[in-house]
Amino acid sequence: MNSRWSIYFKERFPLIPNLLVALGIVESARRWSTVQGSEPRGPLAFMIALIGGMLFLMQLRLMDETKDFEKDKIAHPERPLPRGLFRLDEFKTFVRRFQWSMILWMGVAAVAGGIQAAILFGFGVFYLHLMFVEFYLGDRLARRPLLYAILHQIIIFPLGYFVLACFHSPWNDLRGFWFCTLLIGAFFGFEVGRKLDPEAHPVLRTYLSVYGKEKTVFLLLGLLGISTHAASTLGVASVLGPLYILILAGSSLLWWAPSRFKIIEGLVTLYLLLALWSLPLQQWIEGFSS
Repeated sequence: MNSRWSIYFKERFPLIPNLLVALGIVESARRWSTVQGSEPRGPLAFMIALIGGMLFLMQLRLMDETKDFEKDKIAHPERPLPRGLFRLDEFKTFVRRFQWSMILWMGVAAVAGGIQAAILFGFGVFYLHLMFVEFYLGDRLARRPLLYAILHQIIIFPLGYFVLACFHSPWNDLRGFWFCTLLIGAFFGFEVGRKLDPEAHPVLRTYLSVYGKEKTVFLLLGLLGISTHAASTLGVASVLGPLYILILAGSSLLWWAPSRFKIIEGLVTLYLLLALWSLPLQQWIEGFSS
């Protein structure tokens, strides 16, 4: 790979953390298919789901780089794009080419993962395109941070359903919906909870700077509460429930010790990882207890 791209991916898309995220989603989906009594599919289906998930995560990162370029020039000039590792037009061209590679992967998914998986992957690619062009709304959407975030987090649903469809039909019951709800609540909560620095540059327009402490904490706890409720419905609340209570208590730090915001950010990051791996963890806990 071109050395510039090696530098970029090392800094902005490190393999191990992103692989841990994708593996958690795929392994949880695979185990849900077993729980539902579906005929287990082989390692090929697992690899189709895993590579597809990694493509989603990578494209999301690439698109964010272009959308955040103007803000990063002010708040994060050390990042690859604002410091001149790539020209912006060059980077956007790569994003578009990467989108085409995902369309090609849809064909692979159709052959090895089934038509349902391919259709869901294709819908996800189309939605990624809408995100890339800001739903053709331009600055009007950017002026509404919460609506902007909601429209961008919805991508988790086609991602979750695609992974599920690689192993079994996700429409058999509501478990597929609750699985995707667990994911979107955790991802959305992480998006809110990872930006709690009270000294963040105003140009970043974090939830904390736009909505204030009360509304931001309410949003964070509401999103993680939705995820925890989904976990309860799926029978894995014992994995996430105690951590949710800890985050609920820890959120008070924003008032009496705001400089320790990283404690909350760390707890929210841990919540996301546990949510992604919730079913394997639950099964390991049950196996250990027995």
